[in-house]
Amino acid sequence: MVPTKELDVVVIGAGITGIGVAYYLQANGISYKMLEQDDDVGGIWNTQRWHGARCDSAFIKYSFSFMPYISDKYLQDREQIHDYLRTVANKFSIIKNIHFKTQVTKARFDSREKKWTIYTTNGIFYSRFIINGNGYFSAPNIPTFPDADKFKGEIIHTFNLDAHRTFDDKNVVVVGSGSTAICCVPELAKVAKSLVLLQRSPSYIYEIDNQATRTTMICQNLYKIGIHFPLKILRYYLQFKDDMIFLIFRRFPRFARWIFREHWLPVVGVETFREHFIPKYQPWEQRVCIAVGLKEKIAEGKIKIKTSEIQRLTESSIILTNGETIPCDTCILATGFHFNLLKFDLYIDEHRIVDFGGVNYYKGVMLGGIPNYFQPIGVLHSAWTQRSETATKYAIKIMKYMKKNGYRSVSIDRREVNYTPAITPNYIMRCLPTLPKIYGSWELPSFDNIFSYRFNPANFNFL
Repeated sequence: MVPTKELDVVVIGAGITGIGVAYYLQANGISYKMLEQDDDVGGIWNTQRWHGARCDSAFIKYSFSFMPYISDKYLQDREQIHDYLRTVANKFSIIKNIHFKTQVTKARFDSREKKWTIYTTNGIFYSRFIINGNGYFSAPNIPTFPDADKFKGEIIHTFNLDAHRTFDDKNVVVVGSGSTAICCVPELAKVAKSLVLLQRSPSYIYEIDNQATRTTMICQNLYKIGIHFPLKILRYYLQFKDDMIFLIFRRFPRFARWIFREHWLPVVGVETFREHFIPKYQPWEQRVCIAVGLKEKIAEGKIKIKTSEIQRLTESSIILTNGETIPCDTCILATGFHFNLLKFDLYIDEHRIVDFGGVNYYKGVMLGGIPNYFQPIGVLHSAWTQRSETATKYAIKIMKYMKKNGYRSVSIDRREVNYTPAITPNYIMRCLPTLPKIYGSWELPSFDNIFSYRFNPANFNFL
C-alpha cells in the first residue's frame, strides 16, 4: 500500500505526455506522483511492439523541446523512442516519482474539500489536481469476417503482435490501409514467405528516404556544442511547414492529388495507381501515411496490393467481393483502435461522468465542468508534443496563478461549442459521439503556440 499524503498533482500515465508534464512540474517546484499501469515508461512506445512501429512525424520536433533527440534519421522507430523516453525520465529524476503497476480505477473530486481522491490497484492518493496523460489508445478495432471460424490459420491484430516474430513459411495478408499498415508491411515483407496488403480503400501515402537533411545535421551539431537557438528555429520551421502543407492540401485538393500522382506513377504505373492509390477522400481529410521502404518492396514484388472488401474466409484463404482468392496462413489486422480519452471512473462528488462525449474541451487542456482537472492533448495530424507541451505549460500557469492568489479550485463552464475534427479517420469517426469538443485554438501548433495560449484569468472560474 502506497502512502496517502496529499500531493499538489497526481499525473496519470508515464507516456510522452506524462513525462513532459513531470518535467515542467519539477521545474516549477510543484509536488507530484505519477501513476503508471505498466512496468515501464513509454506508453504506446512501450506496449505497441509490432513490426515497423515508429513515429511518422519528424522526431526532432516530436521529441521534447527541453531535450531534443539528436539523430541522422528523420523518423525514429519504437525502440529508439522508448529508449529516449526512459533516458529523459532518468536524466531528470522523474523515474523516482513514478509508481509502476498502479492502475487508476476511480477518481473523485470533493467540491467541499477542493481535492481529488484517486483510487488505484496500489492504494489511494490525494491531490489538489489531476493531470491526465493516459493517452487515447484503447482496445483494438477488430472487424468480424464471414466464416472466420472456418479459417485454420492465425488472425492477429497488430495491437498484440511482437516484432520478434517471423513468418518465413507463411502467406501473410495485412488488412488495413492506414499508417500502421503502411509502417508494418515493408518490415513484415522481410520475414514472410509472401505478403499481400489488402485494403478496403486506398489512403494517401508519401515515401521518404528517412535521412536527416544537411540543415538538420548542422543545427544538431551546433546544439551539441551548446548553441541551441538554431535548433529551436528549425523545430518551429518544420512545424510551420507541416501546418502550411496541411492548409494548402485542404484548400487546393487538386494540386495535392497531382503531387501524390507524380510521386507514385513512376514506381507503380498508371493501372496500379488508378486501382490502388486513389483514395475516396480528399488529401489531408485523414492523416497522410509516411512510408519508408514501401516503394522498394513493391518494385521487388515482395509486397502485392489488393483493393477490395472481404466476402468470406475459407480454411486457408480470403475470398474478396471481386471474386479473387488470396492464399492466407496468417491474417494480420492493421485496422486501428478505439479512441478513448477516459480510462477510469470519474466522479464530481457523487455524480459520475460516464464519458467526455460533447464536453467542451478548452485549448486541449481543460474540460467543461470538471474542476482541478487537466488533460493536455496533442494535435492528431502533427507531432503530438507540439501542442501537448504547450498545453502542459498552460496548465501550470493556471496552478501558479491559483497559488499566488490563494485559490483552491479552478474550472470552466459547461457550454455548447461548435466542433469539427481537423481530420476524420475511421478511428475518430467511429467514436465521435463520445469525444469532447476542442475549441479555443486553430489546431495549428505553429500559430497556436504563439497566439492561442496566452493566459487570461477571466476565462476561468476560481474559488
